[in-house]
Amino acid sequence: MADRIDTNQLLSQATTQTAKLRPAKGRDPQQLKGAAEQFEAVFIQQMFKEMRNTVPDEGLIPRSSADDMYTQMQDAEAAKVMAERGGIGLAEMMLQELLKGSED
Repeated sequence: MADRIDTNQLLSQATTQTAKLRPAKGRDPQQLKGAAEQFEAVFIQQMFKEMRNTVPDEGLIPRSSADDMYTQMQDAEAAKVMAERGGIGLAEMMLQELLKGSED
């Protein structure tokens, strides 16, 4: 059994899968934009979560599960607003790639 990963095969598979994801002609650009923004919001929220994991929890007041839930909800809303207002540019790049496929 091979322990090595064939990078050429992975690249070929990724290229093939990307070609399949290209939108068909006539797909609604507004729907694509909404989906791209939602994806970016999830990505940003995950970044917030990982950044918070680097901060120690010890403090004067112990954190409860309610505090954690509130923080997650706050991060989700902040990520959504950020994505709608341009975010980190991920949604725009995705949208350009998806629309490029429909112009062919």
